Amino acid sequence: MVIYAECGHQGPADVEFCGECGRYLKWDDDGPVAVRAQPVVQQQVVQPAEPVAPVRQPVHQTVEDQVLNPGDLICGRCGKGNAPTRNFCSRCGASLAESAVVETSWWRRLFGRKPKEHKAGERPGKDGVRRRTGRAGAARRTVGKVIRRAVAVALIFSALIYALYQPFRSAINTAATGLWSQVTGVFEAKLNPIHPVKVTATAQTNGHAAPLVTDNAKNTFWAAPADREQVLVFTFDHPADLRKAIVYSGDAANFPSAHRPQKLHLVFSTGKTYDMVLADTPDSQEVPIENSAGATSVELHVTGLYRSLNGTDVAISEIELFEAG
Repeated sequence: MVIYAECGHQGPADVEFCGECGRYLKWDDDGPVAVRAQPVVQQQVVQPAEPVAPVRQPVHQTVEDQVLNPGDLICGRCGKGNAPTRNFCSRCGASLAESAVVETSWWRRLFGRKPKEHKAGERPGKDGVRRRTGRAGAARRTVGKVIRRAVAVALIFSALIYALYQPFRSAINTAATGLWSQVTGVFEAKLNPIHPVKVTATAQTNGHAAPLVTDNAKNTFWAAPADREQVLVFTFDHPADLRKAIVYSGDAANFPSAHRPQKLHLVFSTGKTYDMVLADTPDSQEVPIENSAGATSVELHVTGLYRSLNGTDVAISEIELFEAG
């Protein structure tokens, strides 16, 4: 390390420009050798004459040829990699205020672990004492690293399955909705079941009338042709504030034999609406309801379907409604 005569900044002896003030620190091959700096041990600094800009530009390494570390600053003029502590390029003296920063690779950010930084005077280890962990400690660190990487790979794999495999996505959404309903139900007002006094539909097949969708039996179901949008109408004996529905889709005895609702568009007697999105599962699913305060009836429009391979009708086994108490 030397002290640069121009500004008194301390730095390495193999750079061409000062990282603090940006001055040129040496002559080129055509000029006389200039005194660049004085050793640290000297007490007096000799001030050199004003340096002259170099006449010839040497052949430099490209960015690809350099060994760069995360955080290094890439000079926008000559492409030289510089330590992040520099203000000016060590090769051409250009300002590094708006230079590009070498980023850490994604895999290092995901799997790497940043070393612990210690304060000045602090020693590593408990109570400032470094302890040898031996083979047992090394084994524990190795096992921990393997577990972290395995968890990361499992999360990535699960995300890919969720994005590409619709049944898995539906099951996760249903489970998350049910869990959320259970958690938030602790803080919500008490919900009471409400049974409609009248249930009608725009269409129904023989033996599968509209009232079967609210008869509290899972082995019966309402069914109607799926060649057009079908509507169920529930009528109540008092203004209701619906908050939740429990839905059993399709024919419980033969789930793939009929189309299942994928989306129900709710239209309340107050004029407000709400869209209920369902999962394609024969199990019960809890779905929240909003915008229904004061409604004396609700229309359930089947606006989306999970298609059956050989069925022609859309079916719903049961719909249970709950209102705020």
